[in-house]
Amino acid sequence: MKRNWQTAIFFVLATVLARPAIADEAAVHYNQGLNLKRQGKTAEAIEEVKQAIAIRKDYAAAYFTLGNLYRSQGDWDSSLAAYKKTIELQPANPDARANLGALYIRMKRIDLGIKELVTAISLDDANYDARATLGMAYRQQGDYPKAIIHLRRATEIKPNEALAWENLGVALGRTSDKDGGIAALKRAIEIEPKNGLYHFNLAVVYRQLKRPDDAIPEYQEAVRLDPLQSGAYYDMGLLYSQDHRYEEALAAFKKYLATNDKHDPASEKDAQERINSLEPAVKKKK
Repeated sequence: MKRNWQTAIFFVLATVLARPAIADEAAVHYNQGLNLKRQGKTAEAIEEVKQAIAIRKDYAAAYFTLGNLYRSQGDWDSSLAAYKKTIELQPANPDARANLGALYIRMKRIDLGIKELVTAISLDDANYDARATLGMAYRQQGDYPKAIIHLRRATEIKPNEALAWENLGVALGRTSDKDGGIAALKRAIEIEPKNGLYHFNLAVVYRQLKRPDDAIPEYQEAVRLDPLQSGAYYDMGLLYSQDHRYEEALAAFKKYLATNDKHDPASEKDAQERINSLEPAVKKKK
């Protein structure tokens, strides 16, 4: 009887000691995965994190990191599965819900994305990623009042993050508060002065306010910083035409057609028609 009692004690102790050892082994693989991630070795990082999960099936942090790694590779389906598993293990994890929501938005599954982002905010009111992404989603849907609420909150949480300011500026620019839109876009440019899109969006608000002298320099800066902002040339062509600066308008529309890679048939057709009507006037003037 004594021997059986001792055997039982030994078995219990061995089991207790084995569990931390397994956890430690999983942590070793997980931490190695994080190190590889920091080095930019995404594929290797994924394999290490997967090994951690194979050892410890309930490793929520590993599933979350795996979701981030897959997302960085553009493997959205695998990322989706990893985030869902994280939430299954940790339903109150706001970061996992924020990332899942952002992924749904990127996959054009807007309603599901908004649902997850709203849940993330209910769990953590100060979650910047959830606030900013939700604001951008509402902005894309044209629901500017809701967008403004969340984007304002995002700028309060992280006042030095340009993206939320830029989206707030665009949303405000679509309302009667265009001065607020200008102020927000200027703040975004102050933070990231070399972002061509921010200058383009500021120019759009100035154009809506019929302030061509303010709009044109911003359009010019947009294409200087980012030649892919070819829509700036189209808008400049319109402004020059309105101001009877036909040579400059003609040059702008031609530049638009030469640089436009978005292949918008309607605007390309319109630009060509404007070129056709401007060329005789410019030649006559010469």
